[in-house]
Amino acid sequence: MAKQFLFLLILGFGLNLFAGEKPQKIYIFYTNDVQGKIGKQKARFMNPNYPPVLGGGASAYNIIKQIRQKAEKDGDLVLLFDAGDFLSASSDLVRNSKGRAIIEFMNKMGYDAVVPGIDDFSFAGSGLFDLAKTADFPFVAANIKTRSGTAKSEPFLPSVIIEKKGVKIGVFGIISQSAQYIDDQEKIKDFEFLPELEAAKREVKRLKEAGCDLIIALAHLGLPYDAEEFYPVIREQDRQRIIKKSFLNTMELAHYADGIDLIFSGRIHRGYDKPWEDPLTHTLCFQNYAYGGNLGSVVLNLYPESKSFLGYDFLSEEGSLLLLTEDEFLPDPEMAEFIDSLQTAYSAFPEEIIGYTLNTLTRSSQGESPLGNLMSDAMLKASGADFAFNNFNSIRQNLPIGPITKQDILDAFPFANELVVIEVKGSLLKDLMERSVVGSFMGVAIAGGRVVYDPKRPDGTRIVSFSIKGKPVEKDKIYRVATSSYIAEGNSGMTPLSFLPEKNFHFTGKLIRETVVEYIRRNSPLNIRVDGRWKRK
Repeated sequence: MAKQFLFLLILGFGLNLFAGEKPQKIYIFYTNDVQGKIGKQKARFMNPNYPPVLGGGASAYNIIKQIRQKAEKDGDLVLLFDAGDFLSASSDLVRNSKGRAIIEFMNKMGYDAVVPGIDDFSFAGSGLFDLAKTADFPFVAANIKTRSGTAKSEPFLPSVIIEKKGVKIGVFGIISQSAQYIDDQEKIKDFEFLPELEAAKREVKRLKEAGCDLIIALAHLGLPYDAEEFYPVIREQDRQRIIKKSFLNTMELAHYADGIDLIFSGRIHRGYDKPWEDPLTHTLCFQNYAYGGNLGSVVLNLYPESKSFLGYDFLSEEGSLLLLTEDEFLPDPEMAEFIDSLQTAYSAFPEEIIGYTLNTLTRSSQGESPLGNLMSDAMLKASGADFAFNNFNSIRQNLPIGPITKQDILDAFPFANELVVIEVKGSLLKDLMERSVVGSFMGVAIAGGRVVYDPKRPDGTRIVSFSIKGKPVEKDKIYRVATSSYIAEGNSGMTPLSFLPEKNFHFTGKLIRETVVEYIRRNSPLNIRVDGRWKRK
């Protein structure tokens, strides 16, 4: 174990309060928004060129396994929870296994309970019925019901009571009611998402009446990025006697639903080293970072005879979150082999080298960039269209010089957007380019054409020239344009596309990032640079 991995001692004054009682520890580990990332990954946020390796699920398992062994000797408890979005269409492992691989992994990890998240419904929909049946742990969600008339039984429990070593722990789940607005409504036709507050209060009351010593909520609601900034909003609601009952975030749940001891939150990808405590209810709120690079942990100190808790400690002197770098936390060999077997079984090899680049491929939020050119060139080649474009926000990470792995592409293009070809008139296509430079917007990534624009001109007249295949765009000519399914729905300001007839859209069945992988394989080594396809006058 690393030096940082400490067991902090209970303060001396605490021992005097309960003389004669030996404190019992409850070790709680938590994850959220794993998004199918259970294997090794590179921590480019630490060093983009020479990133340290994170051990992922195998490192997390090694930590938990050692704590379980220690707890068994000492008569202590160990719990493991997840606060949702363990699935994602952006993960090849999830997609190829239809989510089964992640449940197999979570079974081996020994999770005690999970709440399904919005991305889990977006990916699996009613398929969560079957996934829940294969899990060795309960799916808890107090504010979800199946619609009347469905032939399937309720896949989720509102709450569970875990009894270990003489301690009775009640755990319930809550998911944001905004789950009802996911894009593919067909996937959630079997479900009703109810207001969060009433469901939470009902479960707290039930668990208290059942004599639970500790009540825990798994809340896929999101703990706001700046908790201290948001809390005055809640205080103002109190002043005006406003109590939100639905579409809550985790802070609001902690404030309005008295009686919850701890909340483990998901949905927002920001983690906190220290929990946020509601000043009124004293509920402690925890949230981990996304994508499986960290493991959340907290140690509760319980005096079993009096059923009194005396604070909490951390396993690390830095706080609740353990960054799973391999040099600090060695991966467990058995779990590492198991994860490798899942990747082999479901043809998901994130560390496979797919090609090389002779220069760093950077992204940009304006005009043109090497990585934007790679993406749009790949889209154009895969579709056979006349022109291709996509928004800058679809790219989330640079590609450094040297070998490119499949995981690098998954990280750079995390969204599972499909390549779509749309038939549009030249006049509409020019209008779309005008929309991309309205106000402070700085264009889109393009291939197959050339755009010159003048940001000093009024909105709607900024495109100075626009050509495709070396010829000026003709307003009445029909062009085949490749873009993403996200853009095709009219997002990112491309509203006119949402009004086109269905016959104009041709779905390729390929994800955009798959076209990038294919392009790299065929054209490696890459030497992609800006070439003047998008110019600011």
